[in-house]
Amino acid sequence: MAFVSGLEMTRPLETLVLDDDYRWRYLVASNVESYLGMAPVLSSRGPEALAIMAERPIDVVIADLLMPGMDGLEFLRESRKLFPRTNVILLSADFNTFPIAPDSLITHGALAAIPKAEISSRLIPLLRFLQDLPDMHLLQPALLN
Repeated sequence: MAFVSGLEMTRPLETLVLDDDYRWRYLVASNVESYLGMAPVLSSRGPEALAIMAERPIDVVIADLLMPGMDGLEFLRESRKLFPRTNVILLSADFNTFPIAPDSLITHGALAAIPKAEISSRLIPLLRFLQDLPDMHLLQPALLN
């Protein structure tokens, strides 16, 4: 009987970081790469992220909520329509400035809504959890609450 260590069971998690602010985009990306050992794809605009998703499979998008043009909620709606198997995690530095509460974002299809101040404490553990699932596409957002 062969034993497999936990590291060998972890699968690659194709991620895309979407944020119009390059500082936040690279901060999130560096956390993902440092803690999970994988470099995410980067995008600064919603339409650009959707084009990337059309070209390659993405498991999870980590998207800023407040962006010019296509905001995070509009991106969420469009990506759920075009790529229903891709999970979207919404981030915001201030959820109070958006007209929809974080819990409501989940009912709109977001896997989670996480404050940017909690990238290390909430985002990274969630990504590790997704990485360990045999088929993360079966995950329902309600299971995380």
